[in-house]
Amino acid sequence: MIIDSVKGSVKFKVVYHGIALAGKTTNIESLAKSDGLDVLTFDTKKERTLVFDFITRKKSVDDFQLSFSIYTIPGQDIYKDIRKMVMRGADAVVFVVDSSERKLQENKEFLEVLADDLRMYGKSVEGTPIVVQYNKRDLPDALPLETLTKEVSIPGKPYTEAVALEGKGVQETFNLIEEALIEKFRQMVG
Repeated sequence: MIIDSVKGSVKFKVVYHGIALAGKTTNIESLAKSDGLDVLTFDTKKERTLVFDFITRKKSVDDFQLSFSIYTIPGQDIYKDIRKMVMRGADAVVFVVDSSERKLQENKEFLEVLADDLRMYGKSVEGTPIVVQYNKRDLPDALPLETLTKEVSIPGKPYTEAVALEGKGVQETFNLIEEALIEKFRQMVG
């Protein structure tokens, strides 16, 4: 979080984290579309994020202009150095879970990757605003929500359900992370 009280601006960095093809890019594309924004993207020929995707959303709160820089990480292990670079300075995380049964173990393992990525920059899962999004709820092999919240959750962190391809749950997920960041900002400035 970067606060410039002279200009009345606050900048937040939000990172969408999770396994490859969980729907991170689809989430920010949906947010961008609803705001009429363009997504800065670097992807491969197979439309997989190579470096990151990026948009900025703005909002006025309490005489401050808030700016949310929203990034995705590449989920493939071969790009872990890029993922770690994108995580630098993250103020909040949306952890996107692929609800497919066949992706359960990979999602569980990526919770540890998230914890490691945060630790690298002196942060913790407990102390970082995080929302878990259970995406792809429309798939025939989507696990029941009860199973996902038991197996792939972060204690004390809110969660949402989504079908990012249809835009369902995308704004609701962002609203939760935005509210957490605004609350953190208000606590800091009194």
